[in-house]
Amino acid sequence: MKSKIIFLLLGIIMLAISSCDVYNTMRFGALPGQNDFSHFPQRKIDNQSPVFNFIKPDKDYKLGQLIGLTNKSLNPTNVALDTFVELHNTISFMIIRNDTILYEKYNGKYRDTSLVSSFSMVKPMVSTLIGIAVEEGKIKSINDSITDYLPEFKSKPGFDKITVKNLLEHTSGIKFSDQEFNIVSDNAEFYWGHDLRKEITALTIKTAPNKEFHYSSANTQLLALIIERVTNKPVSNYLETKIWKPLGMEAPAYWSLDKEGDDSMEKAFCCLQARTVDFAKFGRLYLNKGNWEGNQIVSKEWVEQSTHSDPSNNNRHYYNNNWGIGPLKYDSFYAVGLYGQYLYLYPEKNIQIIRFGDSSLSYNPNYWQDIFIQIIDQLGVLK
Repeated sequence: MKSKIIFLLLGIIMLAISSCDVYNTMRFGALPGQNDFSHFPQRKIDNQSPVFNFIKPDKDYKLGQLIGLTNKSLNPTNVALDTFVELHNTISFMIIRNDTILYEKYNGKYRDTSLVSSFSMVKPMVSTLIGIAVEEGKIKSINDSITDYLPEFKSKPGFDKITVKNLLEHTSGIKFSDQEFNIVSDNAEFYWGHDLRKEITALTIKTAPNKEFHYSSANTQLLALIIERVTNKPVSNYLETKIWKPLGMEAPAYWSLDKEGDDSMEKAFCCLQARTVDFAKFGRLYLNKGNWEGNQIVSKEWVEQSTHSDPSNNNRHYYNNNWGIGPLKYDSFYAVGLYGQYLYLYPEKNIQIIRFGDSSLSYNPNYWQDIFIQIIDQLGVLK
């Protein structure tokens, strides 16, 4: 009898697990991975001709053999760039200067035509779409309350005090656990769940806006919902129209959805699949102050504001509009994501470094910035 009761209880527990988002987390693993997109429905983002092509150099700079870098432990042992890339679980790595690809390497099954999955590295794209919507008058001001665009939040206490700017700067005060990726965390529910709209409406307030910086994928997901409302189309469509096609992307991209059907929504805080070189084109847009071959895609003012420190209202000195801000000396900025994903931009020398990886949560962003600065310093001796 006792064994029957235990068996019955186990069955009830398994039924409960299978009916919630925890099931997917347990099935596929709590931590995200490069191949997770195969488990999610997707929305296609088309490209169009003409395709923009970076320049291939006339000579081989042999950067893989010439540039020596410190290893992961930051000790004095130097290794060549090729070796460094292989040692650090890198799947794609590019160095571009003045629109010329100086270095390009792919490991394992990955090639220049492979799609790589971005995690938080996609967040600046969502912020850019907000900037474009402001320029087009679809959003009157980033100082507007989010309830001006999402009226269903008017009945939720405290949400009327949150501005679009608060979402951009992660100072909204919305309660959300984003740093601890485990099976019961908020970000795991957002990532593995199948009803983002329900998850969004269940959000609550932790503190009043402008009190503290709290990085949260919920903020970016709300930005995507605002874009959806002001354009009357999924955020994928706006990305396709305003960025993917105008920038002459090499191939279509795919944005993971929470579920099938008309009510599906992009996992806008992550999960855009595209070729490495097409992420580099987004970087080039920002190196050129929002201008693409004479066409101002996003305003110069938006680019300047997004890529420089704005510590007002308890925003972080080193993060703004989902862009990381580098040391003042270098005037650099970057998009960053899980596993050391980087779109690192150095305007003074018109250099960008793109890196995608597939393992190790422990990599310190400061470590990667140190590496990129080493590379940039060594590039200075090349003609």
